[in-house]
Amino acid sequence: MPFKVGLVSRLDDQRALDVATNLARQLRKKGISVAAELELARRGRLGGGKDLSGLRSDLIVTVGGDGTVLKTCMSIPDPETPILAVNMGRRGYLTEVEPGQAQRAVGLFMKGKCRLEKRAKLAVYLDGTHVVEALNELVVSSGSPSKMLDLQLFVNAEPFLEFRGDGLIVSTATGSTAYALSAGGPVVDSSVDAFVVTFICPLESLRPTVVSMDRSLSIQLTNPRLRALVVADGRFQRELTQDVKLIIRKAQHSAVFVRIRPAPPLRSLMRLRETEQAGL
Repeated sequence: MPFKVGLVSRLDDQRALDVATNLARQLRKKGISVAAELELARRGRLGGGKDLSGLRSDLIVTVGGDGTVLKTCMSIPDPETPILAVNMGRRGYLTEVEPGQAQRAVGLFMKGKCRLEKRAKLAVYLDGTHVVEALNELVVSSGSPSKMLDLQLFVNAEPFLEFRGDGLIVSTATGSTAYALSAGGPVVDSSVDAFVVTFICPLESLRPTVVSMDRSLSIQLTNPRLRALVVADGRFQRELTQDVKLIIRKAQHSAVFVRIRPAPPLRSLMRLRETEQAGL
């Protein structure tokens, strides 16, 4: 079967749309099949187009920033399809190449001259039903402004702690440089399979906690009068009440990224330092 590239773009940035559209046309000139995400296909007049949930290909190229990558990871039907992320954002912790390098990077991938990097994801269950997977984090926060939550955290179904606060963040090592970092969490090497639990404005002093992904985490509201919001990677959102059981496990499938450059030690930390030095 012919090699197929799936193409996803940030939709609120005209520069990203232009880069993605031009890349699709360049690849097609070389005889490579390109399936663009539905809205990108419409705006770029690329023909056809697939909903992200039906975008099956040998490689997916995202054009945008980390948000575009997170959207793609959450929605594609084959969760371990390799992703080549083209950076049009500011920080780009997950991105790999700049726009001018994208066509060459696709060629290197087709020749087998790239390496693949796997990143662990979270699997989220509500009342025993698998509802979503997240690459960065799951956030539990108050559904009412200025209302604190009463929460209990379990590890392998065993009570671990109870606390009052604005909520908590359960992140992967990948997500440790995102919201969790802003909330005071540690930067964790992206090769480490661990949950990072960061407490949001707790009433008492609580340190961030790192838990092996070999274990499961459960979170329960202990005040029946309050409601919480469960948000995964800033996209998926559900309400959490006291009678709903929230469980987080390591996802069965990883996110897979195409890497062109040699693997630096502590990639997440290196990217963080780069963006700090650039003033982003």
